Amino acid sequence: MKILLLVLLFSTISQASPFKPVRGLYICHQGNEESICDQILKPFFTGDNLSAISVEYVGWCGSMGPYIYSCENDVCENEGLKFEFRDSTHFRWENKQYKIYCEFVKK
Repeated sequence: MKILLLVLLFSTISQASPFKPVRGLYICHQGNEESICDQILKPFFTGDNLSAISVEYVGWCGSMGPYIYSCENDVCENEGLKFEFRDSTHFRWENKQYKIYCEFVKK
C-alpha cells in the first residue's frame, strides 16, 4: 500500500512540473513535405504549466500569424494543427487534415 501511494505521488509530481519550451525560431529538421515553413514560437505559462503558444510562420512563406494554440500537458492544438513537445527545444508539428508533419528543432 505504501509503495502504491509513493508511485501515485511521484506520478502526480512528474505531471505537475513539465519541461518549458524555449521561445525562438524553430526549423523543420525532418518531415514529409519540403514546403513546411520555419516557425517563431512564443510559449505562455500558467504557473509552471504550458497553457498556450503563439506561432508565426516565417521563411519562404513570408510572415503569417501569429496564431494562438491552447495547450494541455505537452500538446498544443486546434482542429487542424497539432504541436507535440518532445523537450524544451524540439517538437513535432502536424497538419491533421493533410497528414503533413515535421520534427522541429530550435535554431
